[in-house]
This record gives sequence, C-alpha cells and structure tokens, in this order.
Amino acid sequence: MSNYFVSKDKKSGEILYLEFDKEKSYEVKPKVKKKDAIEVNKIVFVSPSLTEKLIKKKIELKINRLLEEFNTISDEDNDDDGSMKVRDKLVEAERLKLAIINNYVKYLGKEYANLTLEKLEIIISGYRSRLYALKRKNEEMMLIDLFNHFTYGNENEKKGRGR
Repeated sequence: MSNYFVSKDKKSGEILYLEFDKEKSYEVKPKVKKKDAIEVNKIVFVSPSLTEKLIKKKIELKINRLLEEFNTISDEDNDDDGSMKVRDKLVEAERLKLAIINNYVKYLGKEYANLTLEKLEIIISGYRSRLYALKRKNEEMMLIDLFNHFTYGNENEKKGRGR
C-alpha cells in the first residue's frame, strides 16, 4: 500500500508530490516542544538504510545505558533502594526486548535482531541474578536480626518489680 504526500512550496509555489510505502517507512513523533520553533507532529523516514541506522543507534544507546546501570549498582546499596533499582532496570530491559520483537525486527533484519536479543537476554539474566542475590541478602539479614533479638533481647528485659 502506498501513501502520498502532497505539499506546496511557499517560495516558488511549486507543488511537491512524493509517493512512499507506509509499511517500509518509519514514523517518529517528536516529544520536545520548544518555544519559537516550528511545531512538528510527525516525521516519516522513507529510506530503509537511514531507518536501520537510526533504530540501531537508539537500541545501542539503551543497551549501553542498561549495562552502565548494571555495573554501577552495588551489593552494598540500601536493600530496598537497591532492589527497586534492579527491579526497575529489569523491567526496562524486558520492555526493550519486547519492543525489538514487536516493532523493530522488520527494520533491522533477523541477524542483527537475534544478536541484539541475545545481548538483552544476557543483561536480563544478570539483572535477575542480582535481584535474587539482593533478596537473599535481605532475607539473611532479617534472620540474623531475628536470631539476635531472641538470643540477646531477653537478657535486656527487666524482671520483677522495678523501684
């Protein structure tokens, strides 16, 4: 199915006519709105090579950010805060995986998509293992606290009448 774009050049008054295939085109809706700038509702990239480069760059940036966050999260973080960060990044990685499968495979090609999905699967398994380690550490700390409370907590209690 082909779509048509018809526009009139304001300077020369000439009519511009362009035919493109909507299925092979990549649409982007800009979110940034600046004051005193031209408002753009939608950008359509028709060139397959340009589309492929843009999507690859977008995915690589997201993967690099996920890896950087994975390396900066340490086991010494506050237990609740650290596990929340890991959980959020795990969800973000899984969303990226689903976005690649559902939206970007047709632009990227199977070879690159499979390679990227394998990278993401490694990152996701790393986040899962980190989350499991943090949960296990939290459970161990709770057991130690409970043990200390029952062992040493009874000695500090006052017995009998206090005067």
